[in-house]
Amino acid sequence: MRDEWEIQKEIEYYNSLPCVFSDFIDLPELTDGVLHLVCTGKKPAIPEKKFVPGYDFAVCLGSEKIGEINLRIGYTDGLYYGGHIGYGIDEKFRGNGYAGQACLLLLPVAKAHKMTRLIITNNQTNNSSKRVCEKLNLHFLRVARLPEWHDLYAKGQRYQNIFEWVI
Repeated sequence: MRDEWEIQKEIEYYNSLPCVFSDFIDLPELTDGVLHLVCTGKKPAIPEKKFVPGYDFAVCLGSEKIGEINLRIGYTDGLYYGGHIGYGIDEKFRGNGYAGQACLLLLPVAKAHKMTRLIITNNQTNNSSKRVCEKLNLHFLRVARLPEWHDLYAKGQRYQNIFEWVI
């Protein structure tokens, strides 16, 4: 019971944070000289599903696509559990720090929308994704039980690691 009350207070806090979205921005070049992100889609909000707008990117090493990353803009109850950033690096490129590098490249986009804190979550058993968050020095908030109404619950997940990134 206490955990549920604390989670609800955290959700209320995040939902009160500033965020500006009037439209998708013209994206700056998102590169660190090694990796670069190529925008592959801009997804509009779907208010009836409580989905916020978001950007999808290919993570590229030179001219080769090595994974994907996305950034969701805004704060909702669902994003507390699902996170603002989702990433996946192709298996043969894992273990090189590319997921963390790609996350860092998204910061100018989040800042352009006046976001000050991002939530990154991962399944409690996903140790690789947890290590990405730890390497980025994100603040570990808690392990949260997924509510039955969340899409991830329907996919069989039950617990999420919740990390906060102050940007």
